[in-house]
Amino acid sequence: MTNKQNGTFVGGEVAPPGPRRADDELGLLDRNYSATTLTRALARKVRRKLFGLPLEIEPAFRFGYLIFDRPDLDGGGSGFGQDYIRVLNEIGLHECDRLFEFCAGPGYIGYSLLARGFCKHVTLADVNPTAVQAAQRTADFNGIADRVTVYLSDGLEQIPAGEKWDLVVGNPPHFLEWNGELRCEDPDWKIHRMFYLRVKRFLNPGARVILQENARGSSAEVFAPMIQAGGGKHMQTLPGPDIGDGVKMYYILSQWD
Repeated sequence: MTNKQNGTFVGGEVAPPGPRRADDELGLLDRNYSATTLTRALARKVRRKLFGLPLEIEPAFRFGYLIFDRPDLDGGGSGFGQDYIRVLNEIGLHECDRLFEFCAGPGYIGYSLLARGFCKHVTLADVNPTAVQAAQRTADFNGIADRVTVYLSDGLEQIPAGEKWDLVVGNPPHFLEWNGELRCEDPDWKIHRMFYLRVKRFLNPGARVILQENARGSSAEVFAPMIQAGGGKHMQTLPGPDIGDGVKMYYILSQWD
């Protein structure tokens, strides 16, 4: 595969992670990151915290990879987004060929599921150029770019027609309005409406879509008609984690034939 100019990042090779020691939860001991790399990353974080330096895209050990990210890029994927592991196991979706993370940011959910063997290839897409840059750097640095494709895309608008996925996950904006923070807002549910209207063209027969939503901002009854209008079938609504102050996440699972 070749590099493209529209935000795609492909190429490179990586071997599957080897066995891990019990005290090596993130799988760092089998990846041979140099002491210099680790020391420099830690030093940058300490300087930024002590002296209030501008935010930079920096590496941090997460989910079995060295993930490049920035605190303001995290909409919850590194925290409650990791509940996907439990949910996919509970509904029996243990492995697929191609997985897509919608509204991916730096790819916290997608990279986590790739590292744990839930998919062989992950596609990430986000409208934020900084998040896309971070996601690409993660693929490049970890030597997994042959298993990762990254797009700069407004929803699904810039995704090439040839893309096909077996499973779609994501942590999209959860609220019609939320204190002016655009990352959390989806006015008139436009992002969701356009996603469900267009996603079928990118799905293999029988593919599943499971998006993480917030019960404080919506219910499954909001999205079920959108799924049906796009040609999918609402299969199940699954409980997610409590994240404080009475906020309850949930998952809406749909199938697309």
